[in-house]
Amino acid sequence: MTRGPALGVLEVGTIARGVVTADAGLKRSPAILLHSRAVSGGKHLVFFEGGVAEVEEAMGAAKRVAGDVLLDKVELPFADDQVWPMLGAPIAPPDWAADPDAEAVAIIETKTVCAAIAAADAACKVAEVLVRDTRFAVDLAGKAYFTLTGSLDAIQAAAAAASDAAGDRLVALEVIAQPAPDLRGRLFR
Repeated sequence: MTRGPALGVLEVGTIARGVVTADAGLKRSPAILLHSRAVSGGKHLVFFEGGVAEVEEAMGAAKRVAGDVLLDKVELPFADDQVWPMLGAPIAPPDWAADPDAEAVAIIETKTVCAAIAAADAACKVAEVLVRDTRFAVDLAGKAYFTLTGSLDAIQAAAAAASDAAGDRLVALEVIAQPAPDLRGRLFR
């Protein structure tokens, strides 16, 4: 299924304003509403998909309505193909213990869901890595995390890009070269 190509996500500080924000975006533009949902921390996430102009229009209207309770946002005119499956988080990947290309793993933890999406998009665009585990906000006090696997060089490049994209919204970024056999493919049990 072809997605997007554009993706817009807003993280709103109240559930009620989050719903009103989604409504405003949809009334302004024919963008597709992928999700409008409450998450931990009393936040509300709104995800728009569609053409670049449609998502820009929806995001503009939604940001104006969110006003001072807009916590974070991300707009990706051409979201990487690996970002789209992340939106169904939580995602526990199939066991990758035997994947010879999973030489190293990066764990990226961010303050917001929007920061995680921006970081994953940047990481996937600079290096050949695979997004594995993804968790957004629920039972995480509003934070998010995802993991990447690949060669050590690719993971280091992807980690640097993810860190730059997340900026001051990055909580932690850890890289493990050659994960222990009992940890490979099952980072979170």
